[in-house]
Amino acid sequence: MNAFSALDWTGLAIWLLAWLGYSLYAERVGARRPNLMASVAGFRRTWMREAYHRDPRIADVALIGNLMHSATFFSSTTLLVLGASFALLGTIERGSEVLEVMKTLPFATQVSQDLLESKVVLLTLLFVYAFLRFTWSLRQFNLVNIMVGAFPAQRERLVEDDRMIDTAGRLNELAGLNFTQGLRAYYYAVPMLLWLVNAWLLLAGSLVITGVLYYMEFRSATVRALGAG
Repeated sequence: MNAFSALDWTGLAIWLLAWLGYSLYAERVGARRPNLMASVAGFRRTWMREAYHRDPRIADVALIGNLMHSATFFSSTTLLVLGASFALLGTIERGSEVLEVMKTLPFATQVSQDLLESKVVLLTLLFVYAFLRFTWSLRQFNLVNIMVGAFPAQRERLVEDDRMIDTAGRLNELAGLNFTQGLRAYYYAVPMLLWLVNAWLLLAGSLVITGVLYYMEFRSATVRALGAG
C-alpha cells in the first residue's frame, strides 16, 4: 500500500465512493422512482402471491431452479477468477516477466512489483465479495424453494396466509438484491482491471461504469417496459 501514489489513492477513493454511493442511491433513494430493482421486486412479490394460489407449482419450482442456476454459475465463475488472481500473484512474486508485459500495454505507466501486487490483492478482495454475494443469493433462493414447498395444497376454500406470502416474497426480493450486488461488483471490477495499467483509467472507468449502470437501471428501455407492466 505504501507504493501507492497520490493519484492511485485519489482514483481508489473515487472508485469506492462511486460504487458505494451508487449502490446506496439505487437501493434506497432510487426506490422512490422507477428503476429496475424496484420494478422487478414488485413482480417477485406478485409471483409469490400467485404461486400460493397455484396448484400444482411445478412451473414455480422450475423458475426458482433457473434463478439458482444463474447464481451457481456466477459463484463457480468467481471461484475460477479467484484462482486466476492467486496464480497471477504467484507469477508476480517469481519474476519480472509480468512487469515487462505491463510496460508494453497502451497507456501503461511505470509500476513496481509491490504496487502491482497491491492492486491485484485489492482486485482479488473485490471478487471475494462478489463470491459471498452470489453464494448468499443461492442460499436465499433455496429458502424461497422451501417456502414454496411449504405452501398449503390447493383446496376449494383456501384461506390466504399473508404472512407466509410476504415472507416468501421478501426472501425472493433479498435473493435478487444479493445477486444484483454480486453483478455490480463485476461491473466495478472493470475499473480495477484498468487500474493495473494506469490510475487515470481507474478514475475514468469508475465514472463511465457508474453512468452505464445508472442508464441501464433507471433510463433504459427495459425499465420503461417493466414500468408499463
